[in-house]
Amino acid sequence: MAVPLKVSFIIITYHRGPLLLQCLQSIYEQTNLPYPCEVIVIDNGGDVNVPSPENPNFHLRVEKPEANLGVAGGRNLGMRYAQGEYWIILDDDATWHDNLDAARLVKNLDDDPTCGAVAIQILDPDGRQVETLLTHPDKASVRDAAQTVEVPYFYGGGHILRAKAVQQVGDYPERFFYAMEEIDLALRLIDAGYRILYDPAVAAYHHTNQTGRTVYGEAYWKRNALNKSRVGWRLLPHPYPITIMLIWSAAVLFKTRKPSVVWEVWRSLWHERRLLASERKPIGSKTVQYLKQIGARLLY
Repeated sequence: MAVPLKVSFIIITYHRGPLLLQCLQSIYEQTNLPYPCEVIVIDNGGDVNVPSPENPNFHLRVEKPEANLGVAGGRNLGMRYAQGEYWIILDDDATWHDNLDAARLVKNLDDDPTCGAVAIQILDPDGRQVETLLTHPDKASVRDAAQTVEVPYFYGGGHILRAKAVQQVGDYPERFFYAMEEIDLALRLIDAGYRILYDPAVAAYHHTNQTGRTVYGEAYWKRNALNKSRVGWRLLPHPYPITIMLIWSAAVLFKTRKPSVVWEVWRSLWHERRLLASERKPIGSKTVQYLKQIGARLLY
């Protein structure tokens, strides 16, 4: 009889073979886990050659979709294959900071059945905290945290998800491709009664590399404004969808100096208006109150 899996690692990659191998090695060095563990690699670029792990506690599966599914689609595919109770997701250009990081994430979910996700600390290659990637709008409030803190969202660079919770609320919105897909999922998890924690004891080094990145410059700001607005129209009560769209439109104009980029955002939202209306399920008033209590930023 097959042994039930508790932990699935999911990594999406795109033209980053050497970095991916470093990432995988740091996973295979994780200890104190409920073995066996599976490792699922979604190769969005279709060009990596991944050897089997030498550590027999880890079972590897590599999938090569026919096209680049993006961040959201790639993670969704990995989650559809995953058989573990918990899904640990790590960027392909990241490595764990010590060999107990994954075990700490698992313990968080074991200890608290109301916890749907746990965010981690991101470090630069020299070990310095990347403050912009702290998962709270008020960075100072979590910068020096010594224990777990309730936060309104997590980032895709490294986190753990409770499979049952995601299956309950639905996976990442695939048309987002990249940016804000975690915010969308986080809001739905919280609205379903799950908490999101930030554990400062868990960290990963982010070896930032532009290879394989397809969204930058004007496209980056357009994508962020578009997806932020999509989240607002899908999940937030009024007036937040309107304030988000206006404030992010102003941000795009300031960053790009091109009104045409703002127009492209608005045009995309207009074309999606019926789809967004059909998807619209605003979070409840208790969820809004809770988010405000933990310091979330809803206006934008």
